[in-house]
Amino acid sequence: MTGAIQPVAIGFAVAAALCFAVANVVQQRVAAKLRSKAAFDSAVLLRLVRRPLWLAGFGLVIVSITLQATALGLGRLVVIEPVLASSLLFALALAAWADRRRMRLVEWLAALATFAGLVVFLVVARPSGGHATAGPLQLGIAVLAACAIAVVAGVLAVRMPSRRRALTLGVGGGIAAGATDAVTKSVAALAGSHQLGVFADPRLYLLVVVGLLTYTMQQNGYRSAGLAAFLPVFSVLDPAVGSMLGLFIYHEHLAGGPLRIIAEVAAVLAATWGIAELASSTAEAEPFTPVPADPDTPGTAQLPLVPARENAPVPVPPAAEEA
Repeated sequence: MTGAIQPVAIGFAVAAALCFAVANVVQQRVAAKLRSKAAFDSAVLLRLVRRPLWLAGFGLVIVSITLQATALGLGRLVVIEPVLASSLLFALALAAWADRRRMRLVEWLAALATFAGLVVFLVVARPSGGHATAGPLQLGIAVLAACAIAVVAGVLAVRMPSRRRALTLGVGGGIAAGATDAVTKSVAALAGSHQLGVFADPRLYLLVVVGLLTYTMQQNGYRSAGLAAFLPVFSVLDPAVGSMLGLFIYHEHLAGGPLRIIAEVAAVLAATWGIAELASSTAEAEPFTPVPADPDTPGTAQLPLVPARENAPVPVPPAAEEA
């Protein structure tokens, strides 16, 4: 790899991170306006797919994946993956801008701590070696465990306030996303070697199941609270769980040494503090009044979301005024 190609690869990675950040912000804002009687909507994807703006966000996800694949093909993994992780910072900054509020210093520090923890983990705890594919049984057990945790997270989240619900769904969704990464590795290798024969392999359908579950958890997390309450924990757990599955299922190995262990522990602590602080800041952000009618119901008007101010005057009915 020549030195001239590396900056081009970084450019593709930055573009991928920006596209993914915009997609997250767009889809979160659309999902947040989706009214449902259930705290967790299992059919959220079927409802969101009818929203043109949400579909535009999904298109940006596809563009981001394409740019990411190009960057990884041109550049070094140890350089490209931390750049891709910067999408977390871009998304939080864009969400604050879209909500017309400035991020406080402690929020920036928390975002940087989460980002730094993620980057250090990706760089230090990088697995190597191992097999190109894993067996259907091993992947099936991993997917079953991830799905069980995600379902439990969804059930627990139903009775929680919005901020804790977003955090809980972020945990379940992040674990499911890590399992999705593990299955994707095998499916990609099978598609390259077997081509159309991949459609006869059960691992493809494992990918469909866990992928849909991950996306369902993600969109429900977006419905629960602001982006800062859901995305950081999701973004950290995704590569962390994926790396652990790489060790146990693909028989990859990590470089040892006490310094690496210390760095990994520090990264986890920094990311944990950042996630908790960002989630707390979401609760302090200005709340929004809910839309009283479901926009999916014919004959109902969709009202815009407006800030709910604590000291706003309460309208008094004319009858009450006369009395």
